[in-house]
Amino acid sequence: MKILIINNFNSENRLGGVEHYLYELIQYAEKNNSNLTFKWFGKEKIKTNWIEKFYHKKITAEIIQEIKAFKPDIIHCFSIGAPVTPQFMEYAKLKGIPIVYSFRDYYYICPKNYMLNDKNEVLLKHESALECILHHQPKRNILFDTLLHFKQSYHKSIIKKHIDYYLTPSENLTQFIAKHFQKEGQTLANPILIEPKRNSNSEENYILFVGRLVPEKGVLTLLKSFQNISKQFPNEQLWIVGEGNQLEELQNFTMYNNLKNVCFLGNKSREELQVIYTNSKFSVIPSEYLEAYGNVIIESLSFGKTIITSDLVGIKNEIEQNFVGLTYPFKNQKALEEKMIALLSNPSLKTELENNIPNYLVTKTFAKHFSDLVNVYENLISRNR
Repeated sequence: MKILIINNFNSENRLGGVEHYLYELIQYAEKNNSNLTFKWFGKEKIKTNWIEKFYHKKITAEIIQEIKAFKPDIIHCFSIGAPVTPQFMEYAKLKGIPIVYSFRDYYYICPKNYMLNDKNEVLLKHESALECILHHQPKRNILFDTLLHFKQSYHKSIIKKHIDYYLTPSENLTQFIAKHFQKEGQTLANPILIEPKRNSNSEENYILFVGRLVPEKGVLTLLKSFQNISKQFPNEQLWIVGEGNQLEELQNFTMYNNLKNVCFLGNKSREELQVIYTNSKFSVIPSEYLEAYGNVIIESLSFGKTIITSDLVGIKNEIEQNFVGLTYPFKNQKALEEKMIALLSNPSLKTELENNIPNYLVTKTFAKHFSDLVNVYENLISRNR
């Protein structure tokens, strides 16, 4: 079975969680002698003008040539929109090739992607273009936001017309996609991408954040909460792994407030992250936009480390129902501080959460994820014969 993966970026540009997942997916298939052959089409990170954002003629032609040469049984799309645009789907459908689309975020529900309005209320529905342009976060300017909405709506109409099946990583996102696209699909949870290679019982005096350093990730709220934590627990440190356009602002905040126990570590390799996760106390995921999932959550849990996360992550209900971590209302600095104090001052609570992790992770193995994905492919091919 031949699967053509189509994503904005290629395997050399592992810019985010999607690209890391695709790399691990292909590696897993190769190592386990799967009868699946994957080919990944993506581009370098390039600038595109607005015309190319709506329809990139050159890249569309490249994809069509790839389809002709590779002759895939399935096309599986991930994050596309720019530089890759979805017009290639029309050719694929003419050739009778089933198309699976993995929605990894809320972009095709709301082009702003945060799923928050300007009152910081979580969007429960999305119907009005004018409401989106004027009142949904983040806002840039009327012209940009209008063009963004038109681009998203145009691409959404193409995708809705041509895909055969969809996948999402969380039930919350599945409910939105089912309503907006009215296609068959299912929730397929993200698997564990970093497998522990050592015993994770060791622990040092640091709390961990891993992610992009951008405003929507909530790192500034975390730093403000840590101000009081460091006074009450002077030996505790906060390690921040990642880079982004908010780095300078965050560093300035720590210097201005004399937060000496905060360490900015930059980006780390998967091997380095294994060591960092292994020796952490717990992780904090203070997201301030609606995340479809939250890979860092699963990574931390896979090392036996509990987590504190805002209530905007896609698997909030799973965390609470399986009692593997603590949640708090997003942007609530005081509430986050209280949750960190609870874990630092109550060892029995922390141990109880950690003891619940193994049973929860049984459903998150890469082997199970891969098996479920193969079933999706096989069912689509059998229906298409």
